[in-house]
Amino acid sequence: MNAERPDAPVILVAGGARVDAGKTTFSTGLVASLADRTGDAVGVKPRAGNDYWYDHDDFRIASDAGRLYGKDARRLAAASTRPLAAVGGRASPEAIAPESINPVHRLWRPTPDRTGMLGDADRTFLCDRVTTEDGSRFVVNGAAEAAGLLPDCLADRLPLGAATRVDDVAAFNDVMAADYLPSFERLAARVATTAVPVVVESYADIAGPLPRDGPVEPDAVAVVDPGRARVYAGDRYAKARAVASGSPREGTMEEHTGTVAEMIEPLATVDLPALSGNERGDPNRVAERYEPAYEAVVDAV
Repeated sequence: MNAERPDAPVILVAGGARVDAGKTTFSTGLVASLADRTGDAVGVKPRAGNDYWYDHDDFRIASDAGRLYGKDARRLAAASTRPLAAVGGRASPEAIAPESINPVHRLWRPTPDRTGMLGDADRTFLCDRVTTEDGSRFVVNGAAEAAGLLPDCLADRLPLGAATRVDDVAAFNDVMAADYLPSFERLAARVATTAVPVVVESYADIAGPLPRDGPVEPDAVAVVDPGRARVYAGDRYAKARAVASGSPREGTMEEHTGTVAEMIEPLATVDLPALSGNERGDPNRVAERYEPAYEAVVDAV
């Protein structure tokens, strides 16, 4: 734990399964539990995405205001009790908007029998929203646009006129290096200087959403699967993640949670009860139901 902020741990929540692991429900409840213990807490989700077809209601909620974010970031922002610090440790003047805790959000659409530019079978990325120092900017899949895959309403609902177009992976990599990586670095710097507990939620089954060599190392890690949470010491998890990054299986790709978790033993494994929809939507009720797991997380810090 950072000696300058002993009551402000950084806790990573990762998923053992690619989808529907329950990470966001666990994370919002953990934010509420930590806020109850310490007075304030904030949750962040560095990378997120949703689907124009499957998550259409969520898309419309955000795009009604010309914005792009998902339900997960919205829930984490609502559960948080104060904004992150600005770079340099100053209080942030912004409200807890989803974009402030989720610097990159991707919009997909199903494309049966078609492999997208990024190599995903049966789905294609349409556009990204990236939070820069100057606000939100958009990056559009130019190849998908040329193929007529962008829904007609997209340009009406989002400010895509000035968006950057990328037509292939090489062009996309250049944009990611110029804009995406700095957005993650800024978020990591803010997490590192925030004087309250921070819950960092990963995405899919990726072991960590922030750069390994950045200023943030988790004090504890919860790997969430349907029905259970495994709790790990943060330093041991970070070392296993570094080893996984050089393994033949992972190569230079993002490390998967399963590869990291199989290298180390959890400090605790706690059953998670099934929750009703009303319970999942209330972070305080989640905190009550998942309290044994959150106790194990706090004990691991």
